[in-house]
Formats: sequence, structure tokens, C-alpha cells
Amino acid sequence: MKRYILLLSVLATALGACAREPPPDADTVILVHGLGRTPASMLVLEARLEGAGYRVESFGYPSRSEPIEDLVVRLATAVQECCSDREKAVHFVTHSMGGVLVRSYLAGREEPFEGRVVMLSPPSQGSEIVDSYADSPLLRNLLGPSGVRLGTDSTGIASELGPVDFSLGIITGDRSINPIGSWLIPGPDDGKVSVSRARLEGAADFLVVHATHTFIMNRGDVAEQVAHFLANGEFLREEGDDVALAGGKPACDGPDADPWVTELRDRVLTFDELVAFAVAAYGAPLRCEGEVNDEFDGMKFGSLRLDFSEGASFDVETMPPETSVATLSAPSGFVDEVLARQVLQVYAERIGVEVDWTAPEVSVQGDTRVERFWDPDPGLNASASHVYAAGSLVELRFSMAL
Repeated sequence: MKRYILLLSVLATALGACAREPPPDADTVILVHGLGRTPASMLVLEARLEGAGYRVESFGYPSRSEPIEDLVVRLATAVQECCSDREKAVHFVTHSMGGVLVRSYLAGREEPFEGRVVMLSPPSQGSEIVDSYADSPLLRNLLGPSGVRLGTDSTGIASELGPVDFSLGIITGDRSINPIGSWLIPGPDDGKVSVSRARLEGAADFLVVHATHTFIMNRGDVAEQVAHFLANGEFLREEGDDVALAGGKPACDGPDADPWVTELRDRVLTFDELVAFAVAAYGAPLRCEGEVNDEFDGMKFGSLRLDFSEGASFDVETMPPETSVATLSAPSGFVDEVLARQVLQVYAERIGVEVDWTAPEVSVQGDTRVERFWDPDPGLNASASHVYAAGSLVELRFSMAL
């Protein structure tokens, strides 16, 4: 987990490097993390919102050691300290329990709240996961005095908070990496909260995405939807959709799509640094397609392609027994070549290879120049490449064949 947080920090720093300093009159967004998390869990979203022109503040709090009333006081103090002199609007973006905390804070305000709020995977009506801890003192102690009040019964904080009277958009997921948690929750869920219990009376808009509770805040398409709601008071949605799916309806979700393709799509949208960089630069994918090409030893292998605006694309291909090639292409060239190279280095480090970035193998053909960097371990056969066309960096590539 520490390694993952470090990678998020590096990626957020890289993404933030291309963000312009917000103008003095920029709206402020206060990020509020969830139970058992820290502001580090919101770093990628923070960088993306800064890139969208917002001034971002991140509120950290001891979610497991203090009652929610004390946490509300902490939040009120933080808002006063950071934003009392701001002439432009102040908004909130929350994850999980952070949404309940902000609801409690706004319910106690005497003056009306003029900003907007986006909640990611909020337990608006409580969570059955917390209910299941009722007979376990050990587990309830793990949740802390605030977490234990996130249940669905009459003792839960959700039963005390009524409909909202501010501009609220809710984004929740319907994918889970927590099979035990999902077994306890009726209906579609994100591993911690059901889709139905994320809903809240008075909300202006509600969005379901194919994401998990733990990582929903790291998705580029979710960040795009957050920024759109903060600016417009509604989410982007396909015409005629009752519940929009962030990023539209790519072919990967078609009736003939193999589940392996859909799972690979969701995985790269959630975890892949190259895809996160592409989403930050070009927005959510416009199209997705993939296929299974082979099966070996009970495992499937194939390809996936995500198309972005400006002709950019991400391709990944896997082949038996353990070969993979990932390519991010930008035919018109990456706007920030330094940042693009940094992201490729983060990508290689996350996979666990130790590429020697000091001695590239260079090949030139016409106006195309390829710089290929190798991991010295011959057993990995791993390399990372920069491809230039007419002097501009147009492609990042990583390959490994064990």
C-alpha cells in the first residue's frame, strides 16, 4: 500500500506539473477523503482539478479516532482558515465518509451554501458492511466512533440527516474487488456501498460508473465529470440515458464483448499510469475495442485499444506465456514531452522493472528516431521506448517478455 501511495504521489506530481497556476479569482475546491484514508488518496484527483483551473485544498482528519461531531468542528475551522477571504465560490468534492462529514457540516451552517458538492461513493443511506460489524467489538473498534455510525439503522448518522438543500452531484460505482463485502450488500455495489444507498433525496444529478469504491477517485473520466458538475451543476451524459456512464458506451461493453476485455479496460482505466496521463491530457476515452486472441494454461490473452481526442490512442497486447506490450501514441506529439517521459518511468517502476535510462539503444529511419531503454536483467527482456517523428515525441512504448 505504501508503494502504491508513493506511485500516486509521483503521478500526481507529474500530472500537476502541467497544471497552470489558478488565477486569483479561481473557485476553490475542498477535497475530503474517506474513512481510514488520508489526503494522499485524493492526490491524483487534486492534480486533475488543478489542471481544470480550480484552486484545490485537501482536508485531512483522524477519521477513526474522533466522533463525527468533532470532525465537523475540524472541517468548519479548516474552511474558515482557508477560504473566509475568498470572493469566488467554494465547492466540496468528497469520497465515501467524507460525504457524510460535509453533509453534517452544511446542515449546521447558519448561512446558505452557494457552492456545489460532488460526492464519490457516499454511504448516503448507510452501508450494510457497517451493519455486519454490529456484533464484533473488534471490528467496531477498527471503524472508530465515526465509522460505526455509517450503518443503515436508526442509530446511523444517515437517519439524522435529511434531504439536501444544496447543489449536489453523486458518482458511485458498480464494480467490486471485495467479494465478501459484495455478498453482504443487496443489488449492484462498489464493494462497500450499494448503488441504491448512495442515492440521496434532493441531489441534482446521479451517475453510475464501472468503478470500485477504493479507486473511484483516481479515474480520469470521473475527474472530468466532477469538473463538469462543479462548472455546470450537472454531469455529462449521453442523450436519452437515465443513468450516464462516464466515458460513454464503448464497444468494450457491447453484447459480444468478452468479459476479459471489459475487465482489462476497467483495470487500465483504474491503475494504468499511461492511461491516466492520456485521460488528463485528452479527456475520457472516446472509443474502446478489444478481443481475445488466444488461451493458454487456462488464461486468456488478447488486445485492447482506447481512442482519445486529437488522434491519441492507448494499445495493450498480451501474448502467451507472459508477454505484454503497451503503447501510448499521440500523432501530433505530446504537448509536454518531459512529463510524458516521466510518466513512462513511473509506469516501468510500478511494474517492478529497473530500466537503465542512461544508455538508450538508438535507431533512426528517415525522420523517425527510436530510443530504447533496457532492463539489464536478461530474464525479463523488458524495455521502454521513446519514438520521435520529425523531432517530436509521438509514442511511448513498454514491452516485457519473460
